[in-house]
Amino acid sequence: MARHDSGPEELATDANPFAPVVAAHWDAVYRLLYTLSGNTHDTEDLTQETFLRALSRLSSFAPGTNMRAWLLRIASNAFFDVRRKRQRARVESLSADLPGTATPPEHLLELAEQGEVLKVALEELSETARLVFHLRAVEDLPFREVAAILGSTEEAARWHMHQARTRLLKRLAHLKG
Repeated sequence: MARHDSGPEELATDANPFAPVVAAHWDAVYRLLYTLSGNTHDTEDLTQETFLRALSRLSSFAPGTNMRAWLLRIASNAFFDVRRKRQRARVESLSADLPGTATPPEHLLELAEQGEVLKVALEELSETARLVFHLRAVEDLPFREVAAILGSTEEAARWHMHQARTRLLKRLAHLKG
């Protein structure tokens, strides 16, 4: 996924010891937040917010903890905080806009159709199921870390993944058929 107007270079400088953390984990945080929000503008804002929160809470990071999992938990919390604020203010969700692609023109239509089918199927999942699916399928995190990010048990994370897979397969079969 291509970065747009913002990126790790805005938060990370050579003089900043946090710079390697930002550079190493920016893409994972961005992908998670795009999966949750579906909106490039919100994703960019939330990604920056995640690293600012992480930097301010660095003293609470326990050595031996998985940095990526810690950052993804901060990112998901940032997303849910914004969502709650919008619900309280009764602001409707922003429409999703897809990032640009460098795919050759002959494949764009087919990819757009497949992407739309998958997007529709993912949007029908609960936010928790979408989060778990992204963390397992895209970030390849073990269920132990997914559970830590969710603040739940491994069994609950596995159940949400099972539900996500089942619903996605049913919806994809229905849309293709």
